[in-house]
Amino acid sequence: MRPGKAGNKKRLPLRNVVLARAPRLEDPRLALGFGLTGAACLVIPLLTGLLIGHPAGGATVGLGAWLVAARTIANPAGMRTPYLLGVVLSVGVGTSLGILLSGSSWLMVLVASALAGLGGLVRPIGVTPALTLLLTAANPLPLDPVPHTGLQLLGGLLAAVLLTLPWPWRRTRPVVTMLGETADILAGLIEAVADPAVGQDEWDERRRKAADAIAEVRMARARRVRWERSRAAEDVALALRRVFHEIIALRGLCDTLARRAPGAADDAGLGDLLGSLSASLRAYLAECPPEHVPAVDFGDRVDRLRDRAAGGEREMVVLVLLRQIAHSAGRIREALGGSIEAAHRLCAPGLDLATLAVPPSLAFDDPRVRHALRVVLGTAFASIVIVLFKPAFPHWLVIAVLVTIQPTYGETRAKVWARVGGSTAGGLVSAAILHIAPGHWTLVALIGVSAALAFGLAPTHQAYWATFMTMCVLLLLDFQVPQTARIAESRVVLTVVGGVIAIACARLLWPRGETERLAERVGRMLDSHAAVARTLAQLARGKAGAERAEERIRKAAVDAEMVTGALGYIAKEPGGTAPEAVDEALEAAQRVRDDLLTLISVLRDEPTGAGPVPDVLDAVADHLRAAAQAVRGREPYEPAAEVSRGLADDAVWVGAQAERRLSELEANATEPGSGTALLRTAAVDQALRSLDADAVRLCAAAAGAFANRP
Repeated sequence: MRPGKAGNKKRLPLRNVVLARAPRLEDPRLALGFGLTGAACLVIPLLTGLLIGHPAGGATVGLGAWLVAARTIANPAGMRTPYLLGVVLSVGVGTSLGILLSGSSWLMVLVASALAGLGGLVRPIGVTPALTLLLTAANPLPLDPVPHTGLQLLGGLLAAVLLTLPWPWRRTRPVVTMLGETADILAGLIEAVADPAVGQDEWDERRRKAADAIAEVRMARARRVRWERSRAAEDVALALRRVFHEIIALRGLCDTLARRAPGAADDAGLGDLLGSLSASLRAYLAECPPEHVPAVDFGDRVDRLRDRAAGGEREMVVLVLLRQIAHSAGRIREALGGSIEAAHRLCAPGLDLATLAVPPSLAFDDPRVRHALRVVLGTAFASIVIVLFKPAFPHWLVIAVLVTIQPTYGETRAKVWARVGGSTAGGLVSAAILHIAPGHWTLVALIGVSAALAFGLAPTHQAYWATFMTMCVLLLLDFQVPQTARIAESRVVLTVVGGVIAIACARLLWPRGETERLAERVGRMLDSHAAVARTLAQLARGKAGAERAEERIRKAAVDAEMVTGALGYIAKEPGGTAPEAVDEALEAAQRVRDDLLTLISVLRDEPTGAGPVPDVLDAVADHLRAAAQAVRGREPYEPAAEVSRGLADDAVWVGAQAERRLSELEANATEPGSGTALLRTAAVDQALRSLDADAVRLCAAAAGAFANRP
């Protein structure tokens, strides 16, 4: 769930925040089933505690359930049990530390700040440990420490199990399900390539369906913050997008082959190849994939056909087409094989430890590091306010800062308005209820209603969550240990102060960090792609290994991901706008990497030596490097005439080599191995021409995005 909807309205009056977007029953974001299930997580232990005569114990279980259930509002349908078990572990850590640090105010704030900073760096940890620590340390325990910890963990386990049962409301297509369906659609698209009965209209319909599925995955990741930042989901989505492009290329090659040589496809066993690719796609994200999908060595079949070929021009053109089909199939297998570990992580029933690991390289330039520093500094300032003014229930001030401050100023501002308005409304209602001092049975009903409304309305607007969540928590604490109306009043005041601290931190501490760094990030992306081309030139000369080139490709992909992430942050920074051409540059960069991967596969076994191919790659590298300098300097860039002429001349030379070899073969005046050389030359020629066009497009988009911009 994005809290940013409210951020689109400037300076919305506080009295209108909660009522700004009245929910309607037909609103697809309304999560009534989720609300009832979330309420059941709290009501069941409360009723059980009352029935067995231990209401405080039931409330402790309910608080643990609430702490875990609150982490699911971002994507309730996509949450899985292993993830929530990790949240349960966070609750246990926070509870234990809260018991140990109770009575040590400064130490409590310092440890909570450290936990909050860690949660900013490692998103699966989140704010749960710090929030649990503060709630535990600042409130009197209703039970002894060990039973209290055990019952709170029991509540967390109850929520983890209850919320992930196959309820009807969970059938809202989580991203992993959509990725699996997209893989199946692509498998059907490959089968359409293999089926000669599929006409152009049916092909166009299947192609549109596949493109829509890929676009839907992209939109789903954008809507769901947790999945949007899932590296495994990103890798799988990227692999499927590459497969889609290769299937389109396969269709064109197969159509040409069918027109020029109708029987060649059957002779080479093209149907077996396409069937194998389709089976691999269907097994890619299957819940119970087959142990082994047999692969077809289509390249070996093409080699055997080449050995039997008469050597005429027609036969060699057919072989060139078959070899290009083999290359496209190889790139599909590379895309699937390179992301198979990510696919297994998405589908595996176990906990994805990779998502819990702190990235090995963290620097101040990383937005997560700056966000963590904002959280730590905001918490430190809140602690100073507590020491100077000594407010009642001081933990609410720190909690307000922790849960309000977001990675960007835009997100923080939106959440402040929603949270302040919602907490004010919820606090006032809670104060009235606590003043009446209702009995336990009435409290159970009120807690159930407020929890159902909080979870059910949370996806529609952050203000609704803040309103009913405030009521739910305050009444739940009163159920544990009777409170007075003063706690609700303090909650309102301290939430307002905490919101002011949070928005000040987000506005004063690096509010436009990504906007200012975008040119540098794009320049770094261009430099890393230039380094790949330079390394590939060394590979063509036989002076570098394919492994080094592949490592450079991975580094270039990471730099491109940094630019993609920056665009997401810039959209929420004050006054921050990213040039539209950056999106085009990212798309062109992906195509450049695909071209470079093709060249790696062709040059891996047999370098070309000191011929034109290394010179073309060096020229491309120079082109990308010069564009990177222009981007950093925000200057217009036009490729030098020598570079463009060299690229054209070298590409023409490679094409001339292919024509010469075709003539030699037609005249039966060839040397042994010339057929293989022709196929390799044709593959290199195609990849170089594509690389040239994509590199020019990348440089033009990147340099044009920043030319003459401040």
